Amino acid sequence: MLGIGTPLLWRNATAESLLGLIDCAYLCWGPNDALFFITFDAYTADNETFKRFHSYAPYVQNLEIYDGKYGCCYTVEGWNVLLNEIEVQGRPLLPNLKSLRFLDISPSHGFNELRWISVFATPGVKEVSLVPSQPSPSGQIPFSVGSTILEALVDLCPNIQTLDLSTSDSCYPARFSDARFRMALAHRPTRPWYQELRRLTQLRHLTISEGWLYPDCFQILGCLPELESLAIIPGQLDEFDYAFEMNPVLPNGSFDRLTNLSILGLESYGIEAILEVKDIFRQITTMKLEFYFDEPEGYADGKYLGIQGIFKGLRNASYLRELHISFPFQPEEGERPANAYHVMEDMGLHPFLESVHLDGIRIDKGYRRACHAIRDLAAIWPNVHTLSMPSQHASIRDLEDFATLPSLRHLTVKLDLKYPYLPTKPEFKIAPLKSLTSSGPVRLSATYKHLSLSADALLRLWPSLQQVTWTDEDTSRMEMAHFFNSQVLPFSRKCPFGTPRRAQLPATRKARKMKAFFKLILEDLEEADSDSDPDSDSDTEEY
Repeated sequence: MLGIGTPLLWRNATAESLLGLIDCAYLCWGPNDALFFITFDAYTADNETFKRFHSYAPYVQNLEIYDGKYGCCYTVEGWNVLLNEIEVQGRPLLPNLKSLRFLDISPSHGFNELRWISVFATPGVKEVSLVPSQPSPSGQIPFSVGSTILEALVDLCPNIQTLDLSTSDSCYPARFSDARFRMALAHRPTRPWYQELRRLTQLRHLTISEGWLYPDCFQILGCLPELESLAIIPGQLDEFDYAFEMNPVLPNGSFDRLTNLSILGLESYGIEAILEVKDIFRQITTMKLEFYFDEPEGYADGKYLGIQGIFKGLRNASYLRELHISFPFQPEEGERPANAYHVMEDMGLHPFLESVHLDGIRIDKGYRRACHAIRDLAAIWPNVHTLSMPSQHASIRDLEDFATLPSLRHLTVKLDLKYPYLPTKPEFKIAPLKSLTSSGPVRLSATYKHLSLSADALLRLWPSLQQVTWTDEDTSRMEMAHFFNSQVLPFSRKCPFGTPRRAQLPATRKARKMKAFFKLILEDLEEADSDSDPDSDSDTEEY
């Protein structure tokens, strides 16, 4: 008898656990519990073979195929056993299936995946995902095979709303002798993939590779009536370079429902080319960009030339509300965060922008001080309430510039509060900042007077500040951070710097107790060394 929790337990199923319920299935496991292959023995199959399978199959709504952890895709032999059962039952094996997700792509280059789709896909499937879990191209699907996969999806589950399909014709050196890859490239579909695409009229969320920017395909993408979200990932089409050959002019009304755009893992110049297509940004409210630079000369100082074109291209997204830009630099290879110097203002006025996340991007001290590169953002980001720049070093002098952003409520930077500096009272509109977060270790002064002045400075810039948050593995430094938040910051809020009451505080019992507690913390304190950080450009002058 099935338990009460059975429907919930089997709603999300892995293919190996489900197929293991079939009596004639033999599963071969290798080291680390990695599954090598599944074999169905037709000679031992009988009327009871699928009994356990059919007990649980109706509850399965989401089916996951392969295991992305081991980078190894198991094979299946004896598909005819499953096909015969479909014929006997006269209905799909998984009648209530909603999503079919491949957690990796097999070395068959799409042919094995096509078999899975032909056996398990049903008209009720709303989501299909075929994207490798690893960045390595070992399981890439050529566009020719991708065309046949799309044809199968159109026939078997035409009401798909979410599709992730990574295709690529790139022939890497290791693949020159791969007979399976040569066979996949030689495959000739009935029609090109983009002609099949136009029949998936219910698509709302689509992840594709850069080769889909081929002009004929790009026009069809723009005509999909329900498309709300589009993600573009690496994957080249043979003999097509979208950075130079894509058509920036689209028919009127293209992408009229598209609000979410992600461009992930491409070179900066490729993203620049996409950003030049104005029609795609007409309704965009959320954008995610992740890129790398092919500029070795920029590794040393972080001045990558391609970053200017990216910010300039954002001018077309006038309704943007949420922006994520990421440069995943590799410090072990000598890379540094990309220096945006003064180019961020090139994106122009964005009155609807509310949330900005810039990872791997910074503005060095020269441009912050001489060119007012941070202060200039206040004019183009009037309504930004959340700003995250985890690679940006910030002393109190720099925070004075961030304070000019009029609507800021949450700020994340790499804080260095070791050197006190008391800014003048702001002449600009004070932002309602409540939380200040540091992406680096705790860097606070070991002198109580300076610690108190840092709290005064923060509250002068943001009177509504509630706390400063750090994440640091060093327990003594975290004790210092807790002391700053629980004692020093509230103390400074209650008795602001320069008031008569503040002048009398050193003689009070409260102040003496705080200083005594502070000395106990200092005994175990090991300060974070900002000089060891090659990106540190903090102030060393004291107040």
